[in-house]
Amino acid sequence: MLWTDIIDPATLTGYARASLADYEASKGTLARWLPYREVADVVARFVAGSTGLIDVAKFRAYDAEPEIGTRKGGKRVTLELPALGQNIPVSEYEQLRARGGNVSDAQALATIQNTTDVVVRSVVDQLERMRGIVLATGKATINQDNFKTEDDFGRDSSMSVSAGTLYSTTTADALADFETWTDAYEDLNGEKPGVALMSTRVLRSIANLDQFSTQLLNGGSRPATINDVNAIVEAAGLPPIMTYNRRVSVDGVSTKVIADDKILFLPAPVDPNDDMGTELGATFIGRTLTSTDSDWGLEDAEQPGLVAGVYRNPKPPMGIEVISDAIGLPVLANANLAMVADVL
Repeated sequence: MLWTDIIDPATLTGYARASLADYEASKGTLARWLPYREVADVVARFVAGSTGLIDVAKFRAYDAEPEIGTRKGGKRVTLELPALGQNIPVSEYEQLRARGGNVSDAQALATIQNTTDVVVRSVVDQLERMRGIVLATGKATINQDNFKTEDDFGRDSSMSVSAGTLYSTTTADALADFETWTDAYEDLNGEKPGVALMSTRVLRSIANLDQFSTQLLNGGSRPATINDVNAIVEAAGLPPIMTYNRRVSVDGVSTKVIADDKILFLPAPVDPNDDMGTELGATFIGRTLTSTDSDWGLEDAEQPGLVAGVYRNPKPPMGIEVISDAIGLPVLANANLAMVADVL
């Protein structure tokens, strides 16, 4: 049964959402390119299409009416959002240890909040992992034993490129590659990428290339620093480099959200909650059935998003369980704004 003696679901949901925001800020998140967008539904609706240049306005004579223009075309997409969440029990022993053998609401609350942090992070990490899959492949692929689905957002094949393993040597011409890829991105999208997102491993490999090394007076050279690489890249009019190295645990295995042999060319980052700040896409978060239960006490405006509550078995051993419930999926509205390059 729902247990509200220590904390009610609405209050715990508020705590969970604050925990989510703090965790994302501390770890670094791809929500800066696929920001959160809450919807009071179980589907995402958006217009998919190309972005960038629009037709110029026509000149007109004074006193003549302006010509009627047209909006850029796009395909209206409705996509079902999958459910996700995690429940973690707090055992009789853990409860007693947390209370020091005494009945203390404050200590019980601390145990519940700590457990809530865990279930929140499990949901957040799954969404982050899916953002990495979507940006790297142009598809939202879920392949679990109990649930399988794939949504293809239609990225043009020219937005997936490769330098082979050249960056593993010291003679590769990364600047020429960057120029070629940036030009291809701009030709297709009408605008340059705002950032080149890569792992520290890729950035170190680039810094080790001969073309970035500094020639010394004695005829020798020294490898470039990361600051050197960024200065040279930006001086060439190329998108600034940002590093991203986040990992999540998948079935107990530490897993890179984005493989450390890739570079992603993306629009400029935005605030993770600014869903109107980018044309690339969003992480849609829907409204769960749990959130609409009157016992949870959530107002209509608060129902979309992650929710959390506590259930308790009234019979011995009186175990409690912290549950998280959410509906959500990252999607690409304009898949060509995410270009991926294999470089190692």
